[in-house]
Amino acid sequence: MFYEWFKLGGPVMWALLACSIVALTVISERFFFWREIRRSRDAGAVESMLALIEQGQISQALARGRALSDPVARVLTRGLEHWPAAVTGALEAQAQEELRPMRRYLGVLETTITLAPLLGIYGTITGMIRAFGFLSRAGITDPHQVAAGIAEALITTAAGLTIAIVSIPPYNFFTAKTEEVAHDMERQATALELLAGRKRSAEGSS
Repeated sequence: MFYEWFKLGGPVMWALLACSIVALTVISERFFFWREIRRSRDAGAVESMLALIEQGQISQALARGRALSDPVARVLTRGLEHWPAAVTGALEAQAQEELRPMRRYLGVLETTITLAPLLGIYGTITGMIRAFGFLSRAGITDPHQVAAGIAEALITTAAGLTIAIVSIPPYNFFTAKTEEVAHDMERQATALELLAGRKRSAEGSS
């Protein structure tokens, strides 16, 4: 059944097949990536790091951060390694380093979501051209060839829209998860910067 539809869809179906493979590959890879990130998250441990810093136990907080695989904890650990003078720059650099793999391949998936319906529309146009070409040459004496062109138009449109519709929810989910982690990084980094500023002020007044 699928093979018959694929043949009826014409040559554009090969491009749509490539889009579907790319989308499926990216979605699968991102799913496993975020499953590992979810397992590594430890909001309680990050809060305990900040509590240790507030108590002035910097070495203990640093040791705790180095033992964690939470991306937010890694950002704070990088900041602590440059405590207190260059905390801000270190936090920003590490945050970008942590967010880069989270954003990986999202551009590819976004391009696939945009490209698949366009390819479907292109297939619609070529299919209708084919149908009208048969109609102009054979009139209504050969309806099967005309129907083949119309089928090509409809199948490619449906295939392109299906790829986009199926890909949009995972894309939105992965984007939302990235923004969620980025927000946590910003919130905890701001808390650390405030503590560092307080530390610098105390040292300046002493």
